[in-house]
Amino acid sequence: MKLALPLLALALLGGCATPVSTTSAGRLVVPATAVGKNPAWTPTSEEITALEAKLASLLATPDQRVFGLGQNLPPHPLSAYLVRYNAAGPLDNKFIMGVAALPSTVPADKFLSPDTPDTEAVELSTAPANFQFIYNLKQQRIAEIRFNKQPATP
Repeated sequence: MKLALPLLALALLGGCATPVSTTSAGRLVVPATAVGKNPAWTPTSEEITALEAKLASLLATPDQRVFGLGQNLPPHPLSAYLVRYNAAGPLDNKFIMGVAALPSTVPADKFLSPDTPDTEAVELSTAPANFQFIYNLKQQRIAEIRFNKQPATP
């Protein structure tokens, strides 16, 4: 009995939660030098890694910042998505905006190409399971995740 309590405590503290993958299936960080890009900065790999960890967590346990899920709770894990990341805002108030799409819903090579304009990437990713997001870099917080409109149910 004396051995059972420490083992139980160890199991509880060890975390029985399912591990969450914190990387996407594929990604593109659109460089500041891309045609039509206004910001003079590009998100670093460290900033993207931190953002992906927060995205993975929020997709696993959605809260009031997640819009448009409908009856599709929970959404797919981040590891199922292709993601485009874009810098936004001036240097003193940086945001990272993104578009995420399931590979089965978009032509992956075109979606992840730096030659594809952001507006076209958004148009490509109109399936209901796909989403857009805004990350406030200064606050290190996801402002919102907005899933595409769900089809109306008859």
